[in-house]
Amino acid sequence: MLRFVASTALALLLCALCPAQAEYRLQDLDGNEHRLSALRGEWVMINFWATWCPPCIHEMPELEAFHQAHKGGKATVWGVTFEDASAHAIREFVSELGVTYPILGLGQSPVTPFGTVRVLPTTFVINPVGELVRRFEGPVTAARLEASMRETPAAPQQALQAD
Repeated sequence: MLRFVASTALALLLCALCPAQAEYRLQDLDGNEHRLSALRGEWVMINFWATWCPPCIHEMPELEAFHQAHKGGKATVWGVTFEDASAHAIREFVSELGVTYPILGLGQSPVTPFGTVRVLPTTFVINPVGELVRRFEGPVTAARLEASMRETPAAPQQALQAD
């Protein structure tokens, strides 16, 4: 427990020192690298979830609806799995749910360039210039994601909003 607290405190300190436009790189289930910087000009919804998390599973159709509505450039969704499971098992799980947005692997580390993931699901909203502008803890709907894009300017240096 002490090790977890110490590593989380160190992670929070390091994340506080991260630039607002942090680079974030993760691999998908096929081993292909996805870079946040490659999506400049788009809104990016980074959703942390796990197969054992009922609220995560409940929100996946909402994330898929949002993803389908924005295919082609205005926004994208990354689903970041928060567990150690085989790519095959995760692929089967999301296939059964009809999820088509990219599923990326993280393992069980709660540390991201945007802060520590404290609960699942957690969704970080990144504006088109690559800045974190909103954090949702708990399930989110497609309508809330749409509203966050309308309500939060896409320009740099906006204050972080948390829900």
